[in-house]
Amino acid sequence: MKSKPFKLMILVIAVVLVYDAVSLARALRLGSDLVQQSQAFAQAPQQPAARLLVLGDSTAVGTGAGRPVDSVAGRIGRAFPHLSIVNRGQDGAKTAAVIEQLEDASPRPLDAILIQVGGNDILWFTPLSRLRTQLQTLLRAAKARTDLVVMMSTGDVGRAPAFPWPIDWYYSWQTRRVRALIQTLVAREGVEFVDLYDPRPGNPFYQDPGEYYARDGLHPSAAGYGLWYDRLMAVSSLRQVLSRGP
Repeated sequence: MKSKPFKLMILVIAVVLVYDAVSLARALRLGSDLVQQSQAFAQAPQQPAARLLVLGDSTAVGTGAGRPVDSVAGRIGRAFPHLSIVNRGQDGAKTAAVIEQLEDASPRPLDAILIQVGGNDILWFTPLSRLRTQLQTLLRAAKARTDLVVMMSTGDVGRAPAFPWPIDWYYSWQTRRVRALIQTLVAREGVEFVDLYDPRPGNPFYQDPGEYYARDGLHPSAAGYGLWYDRLMAVSSLRQVLSRGP
């Protein structure tokens, strides 16, 4: 008789594991489809009033937005049509790859650099000690290129609909750890940080995930990128610097 609760527990664990595996496989398949459809927004006016370099992962590309113009970079381009935007963002990029994006970028003078990275380091378990070194290298190299460096990381990865319990708990915990590390480093290196982590119940991403997440349940939708853009413009110096130009 004592074995029945144990067998039931094993059955419940097996069901949870199968459900989690199916959910993650579906999210990865949909995410792969979105990657195939994504294209990083860039623009090159003949006589640019200012120059912006965008670095980062799929959120810099705008994966999930549907149209490049609906990404964060695309919305910046619409607001500043005479702004030169070079976008080196790549789907799947972790911080180590973003360092290479910066090294490969043209040495031309820049008015600002926008960095969107961190999500893949959370998803693929980059050790914090390694991430600390990589982020410090990236931020210092970016500051050597221009006075204004703005970093956007990610919201609570674990709250994304793609992640079922108990995986969601782990990714939320990891998000908080990476966020704390970023906050320490940006303050030390003189980089502006756009904090997208908002655990409040009123967070639109939590209230209406179908509206603000893309269909893979992981990337933001066009509406989600719109919220990120609004936050960027509200708390950073980017608008002032790009409006001023050279």
